[in-house]
Amino acid sequence: MNIVATILQAIPIALAISVAPGAAFLGIIQTSLNNGFKAGILFALGIAFSDMILIALCLWGTAGIMHNETAKLLFSILGGLILIGYGLVTFFNRKKPIKTRHQEEVLNDPRSNKLGKFKYPMQGFAFNITNPFVWILWLGIAPYSGPNINLQILFFACILITIFCIDMLKSFFAGKLKKAITYEVAFIINRVVGVVFCILGVVMIARMLVTLYF
Repeated sequence: MNIVATILQAIPIALAISVAPGAAFLGIIQTSLNNGFKAGILFALGIAFSDMILIALCLWGTAGIMHNETAKLLFSILGGLILIGYGLVTFFNRKKPIKTRHQEEVLNDPRSNKLGKFKYPMQGFAFNITNPFVWILWLGIAPYSGPNINLQILFFACILITIFCIDMLKSFFAGKLKKAITYEVAFIINRVVGVVFCILGVVMIARMLVTLYF
């Protein structure tokens, strides 16, 4: 497999992953709608960083832990509980959204709380890395990455860069919509998104239980 063939194989995979509905997709949109473009990008960076870790584990052959049924179940329960917890917080959030300009000033202010700057990347990281189906996804993709380490790095780099570029577009357009959304509409969106996250969490746990034991 040469360089061009590797790139051409990687991009369709990245596009399919980018448009697939799921917790990460919804998380980027919801974060951008509520907190603006930059927050959405930071959330997407957290996802990208967790993907890099999972890919590295796949290439080193240490991600085989996800072939263990107990590990799969534990990750499903943890990931499901994180989604349910985030969904409940989003559902019951009654705080009026900060205006976009003020929000971005806070995010860009070097004097702001340093831990606050890591809030969105940490959320994206947790959403992604605790999802056992993301582990399984990268394990399934790994065999197509090429016969040597250079092509493997190129293959996964193309996928991650393409995904991140599309995530930036999601954040940009969702951030633009934020300016036109009233508090009442944002409140309804948070309610709907909160319910969806809770459902995704329950489905994640139930899906793994059915897969393992039925």
